[in-house]
Amino acid sequence: MTTETIIEVAVPVAVFVMMFALGLGLTLADFRSALARPRALLLGVLSQIVLVPIAGALFVSVLRQEVDLALGIVLLTLCPGAAMSNMLSRIAGGDVALSVSLTAVSNLLSAVTLPALYLLMAGRFLGADVTALAFGDLTLRVVIVATVPVLLGMAIRSLLPRVVERHEQAVFRICLAVFLAIIGWSFLQIADALQFGLALIGWQLVLLTFLLLGLGFALALLCGLSGPQRRTIAIETGVQNSGLGLAVGAMLWGDAAGFPLLAMPAVIYGAITYAVTFPVVILLSRAWRRA
Repeated sequence: MTTETIIEVAVPVAVFVMMFALGLGLTLADFRSALARPRALLLGVLSQIVLVPIAGALFVSVLRQEVDLALGIVLLTLCPGAAMSNMLSRIAGGDVALSVSLTAVSNLLSAVTLPALYLLMAGRFLGADVTALAFGDLTLRVVIVATVPVLLGMAIRSLLPRVVERHEQAVFRICLAVFLAIIGWSFLQIADALQFGLALIGWQLVLLTFLLLGLGFALALLCGLSGPQRRTIAIETGVQNSGLGLAVGAMLWGDAAGFPLLAMPAVIYGAITYAVTFPVVILLSRAWRRA
């Protein structure tokens, strides 16, 4: 299978599956619980949608990275976390209802915020002429990959609540297994590009992750949120949806030859999430519990 097929078909399918699983686990009770504490929800959404992209743009500006890789990193910061952030929040003793609600709200909003902010920043870095067609194409891709599966999962849960509740964990495990299998197999097919990317920008993405985790926790601490809420805001700020970044980055790369550099940061980030971010968050959670 060619690199183009992997990136244009396999990865979007994997992302669709996980976003569907996310939607299937959402209930109105989750949103009511989060809305009962609107300050934490609003802070989390603003952190994911506004603060993280600004921090990403400043980060690549300081490092003076090659323009396509810089835009790839900015694109990654525009992709709010999915099921992984919910899992990490649970492990770290965070506010799981807040985490799930933040993931759902920010991913639904990303249908508008991701294209708008990316094209705005593309103009900043490349002096690109942002056209309505480009915005429409990008919005459509995000809606198909991130918004439709979440809404589909929520609709099925609403229509068949008892069936979903009975099989929710099994369905989630199946979706997770499918996602990991597709992503793992895809990484094996592009091993050379992965090795090159790790050497080139791996340390930068690790550093950015640590900075965002710290930034999110400090912001929540300054705003007087509870311990579980602080841990959740930190994780939701520091963990991005690499699958969505890869799918959108490949689409933006279009028919250009070679591995899509716009998608490279998302590929590398996906690898370091499991190797670095997961164990680091577990270790940090002990310190966070004392803060």
